[in-house]
Amino acid sequence: MTATTKTERILDLLELLGDGECSARDLVRRLGLPGNQLRSVQRDLRTLIDRNVLEVAPSGRYRRPVGVSSLNPVEALAVYSATRMLYHHAAEYNEHYLRAMDKLARQLPERARRVATLASEAYRNKPNAGGSRTFELVAQAWLEGRVLRFEYHSLQKVSAVELVIYFIELSPQNRQAYAIGVNRLKGGDRPFVFRLSRMRDATLLSDEGEIPEDFHPLKFLSNAWGIMTGDPVQVELFFSPAVRERVGETHLGDGAEVRVLASGHTRVVLTVGGWKELIPWILGWGGEVEVLEPPDLREAVARGHRAGAEVHTSGAPQGDER
Repeated sequence: MTATTKTERILDLLELLGDGECSARDLVRRLGLPGNQLRSVQRDLRTLIDRNVLEVAPSGRYRRPVGVSSLNPVEALAVYSATRMLYHHAAEYNEHYLRAMDKLARQLPERARRVATLASEAYRNKPNAGGSRTFELVAQAWLEGRVLRFEYHSLQKVSAVELVIYFIELSPQNRQAYAIGVNRLKGGDRPFVFRLSRMRDATLLSDEGEIPEDFHPLKFLSNAWGIMTGDPVQVELFFSPAVRERVGETHLGDGAEVRVLASGHTRVVLTVGGWKELIPWILGWGGEVEVLEPPDLREAVARGHRAGAEVHTSGAPQGDER
């Protein structure tokens, strides 16, 4: 935005500061003004402060006055949790994410708002690489119903994709963002899952993409352990008595069967859409769990343990260059 009159400049200042805290220099930059307009912006800010329209935050930045939160304690905790999830999810700096975090933080009571504001300050220092732009294009493609073209760098190959995005999901396991939809270059109507961090050279096309009315995102992910779907597979796990309480505290999905045996062991039966995403989680339990079914998963976990044991029993650390 570029203001042409003082009135427009002040209105633009108020709009920007409605999204969060900014320094005078940040405002000059975001307004698209030349550097020699800094003093004019500072005078505008002082006028707005004198009229109690703005205030100076503890950080020294300018902001709209922070009022008393209208949220009850549980609502406040939910909003606070959303700000923390945004912070942990966004590995790269993105101005839109920062504005979203600031908007949420302004609704919080003072104690929670202080932590959320400190997180926003730390978030400003995150790197801003190409992934941030990809995220913006994905969001725009989904919300505007347009097709997104990109190269997808999976672990096996590079593929051209023209994606009609049905929805965006964050994996509960790794907090990475995924786009779920149909690749019209592949043919068919089966949705596939694409990790945003593996997209390259994304371009927003003018073509429109339709989401089938009978598509239900929660049903699509109903048997996924994390984000990947597939044919249902039954997984049976046998946990030692030493981790009985930990297993009981772990959310294993709505369809999980959990039974504590007289021996103190815990038997868990899960039905998942493919077991590969389970491997890191199972390995994290070390020797406190045994995979009983299916045999392929049992062997994959055994290979992981053998590889780890070899690394840690082969003498000097591999990173030791002495």
